Amino acid sequence: MEAGLIFIDACPSDAAAVAALVNQAYRGAGGEGGWTNEQALIEGPRTSEKGVQALIARGRVVLLRETDDGAIVGCINVAVDEDGAWHTSMLAVNPDVQTAGAGKAIKQEIERQARAAGATRMRMEVIGERTDLVAWHRRRGYVATGVVLPFPYDDPSVGQPLRPGLELIVMEKDLTLSSDAIDQSS
Repeated sequence: MEAGLIFIDACPSDAAAVAALVNQAYRGAGGEGGWTNEQALIEGPRTSEKGVQALIARGRVVLLRETDDGAIVGCINVAVDEDGAWHTSMLAVNPDVQTAGAGKAIKQEIERQARAAGATRMRMEVIGERTDLVAWHRRRGYVATGVVLPFPYDDPSVGQPLRPGLELIVMEKDLTLSSDAIDQSS
C-alpha cells in the first residue's frame, strides 16, 4: 500500500464520498465494515454528507488516494486544539484494504505534517470498548491521558448507541520522541 500514495485535502465536492467511506468502515451492514466496525456498539450512520461538509469548512479532512483522480482509500479529520496539539478524528479506511497499512500510512503522514508545523503532540478520542483500536494506537505511540469523556448520547449525528456507559478515552502521542522506538508493528 505504501508506494504512490497521494494525500490531499478534501473539498466540499468530496463530502458524499467521504461520508459513504466512513459509514462503511464504522457501520458497514452485516458487520462488513472491517475490523474497525463499531456496529455492535452504535447503530445508524457515523456521519453524513452535511456533517463532512461542516468538518471541511471548519478545518481539514485529509484524503488518501492511490491516484490523483482515484477512489478515496481512507480519510482523517484534523484540527488544531487551543494548546497546539493536532487533534484527529474520523480515521477511516476502505474495509477492503484495512489490513494493507492504509490507516498506518494516514496516521504517519498526519504526524509528519504536525511535526513539520511545529506541533509536539497528537490527540484523539477512542471509544473505550474498542479495545483492538485502543491497542492499535498504543502500538503507534499513543497513550491514555487519564481523561475519560462521556459518549455524546444526545448527539444524533454520531449514531444511536446500543448500550449505556460508553466512554471516550483521550489518547495522546508525544511527537518529540523518536519514531524509531514506536510504530514497529501493524
